[in-house]
Amino acid sequence: MKFRVLHLNTERGWRGGERQTLWLARELERRGHVNGIAARPGAPLAEAARREGLPVLPLNPFFEFDPFAVRRLRWEFARAGTQLLHAHTGHAVGLGALASRRAAVKFIATRRVDFPLKNSPWTRWKYRRLDALAAISSKVRDVLLTGGVPGEKINLIPSGVDPARYPSAADRVRLRSDRGFGPADLLIVHAGALVSHKDQATLIRAFAALLAQRPGACLLLLGDGPLRGPLGALARNLRVAASVSFLGHRTDVLEYTALADLFVFSSAEEGLGTALLDAFVLGVPTAATAAGGIPDLYGGPGAPELSPARDPKRLAENMERVLGDPAEARRRVERGRETARKFSVTAMADAYEQLYERVVGR
Repeated sequence: MKFRVLHLNTERGWRGGERQTLWLARELERRGHVNGIAARPGAPLAEAARREGLPVLPLNPFFEFDPFAVRRLRWEFARAGTQLLHAHTGHAVGLGALASRRAAVKFIATRRVDFPLKNSPWTRWKYRRLDALAAISSKVRDVLLTGGVPGEKINLIPSGVDPARYPSAADRVRLRSDRGFGPADLLIVHAGALVSHKDQATLIRAFAALLAQRPGACLLLLGDGPLRGPLGALARNLRVAASVSFLGHRTDVLEYTALADLFVFSSAEEGLGTALLDAFVLGVPTAATAAGGIPDLYGGPGAPELSPARDPKRLAENMERVLGDPAEARRRVERGRETARKFSVTAMADAYEQLYERVVGR
């Protein structure tokens, strides 16, 4: 069965959810389904979709229940013969719930964050409108159940990665040279928005403790956000600012990940952590916190790659286990590559095809 799907994602920036939206639509298109992406004009997702040859519906809602955006979506349903509206963010669920009401389309969504659902009539109404809901990790599924979403509506569908589109780990020396680093430089990389739930403050504190044993190490933080100033002040207060680089929003995040000696994820809350999957594919050892859905990537919260959230001392110890033991680093690389094969775009698209079939069949 072939489907006509409109993917709804009106985020202004480019983060993991937008990349997953694009990769899913692209893979479904390759399989013969008709896909469009409703996105803000000029936003990174809209531009990336156009480069991939995917149809884009410009949609610029002023708020979650913008009546003009609702009307435009309904017009698109009629014009394109849309069968499925797939919302990829929480705000998109509200917009989609209104647009799909009394329309001949099925309505599904993907929940990518492990934040609790708001306890409000509006939130309850818009999630009741869904025909099905995908959770990207077991933690996200648990949050949805706690929030009152019926279990029969929830489907566990992890995010996926596409190894064919990654730089080669063999390019590590060149990637370092192009960015001013030498082969012997000790580089620790983190990628993520500078926001509270990513908790880079714990990472900077852990790095400060690590420098006592690894005085030549450098911490590279890729991403931007409202905590850029406070995190810079923390690095200065801990007297590690000279060894911490804030690189801002980058289009070459994968290249920076590939050149790392260690990739670290310090989140206090996290839907799944696809940046860790990037490191797995690239053959880079990882250290992470056992927060949110991250343990799903490691087989459970007790994995040696994981340390407790908001615990700089334990995170520093976790990092040193990798840097001080080449055998442990190799073990983490091998396990990561094995895991990445299970979290592929192909597997993700298979699961969504099956979900679409069940929903349209009903």
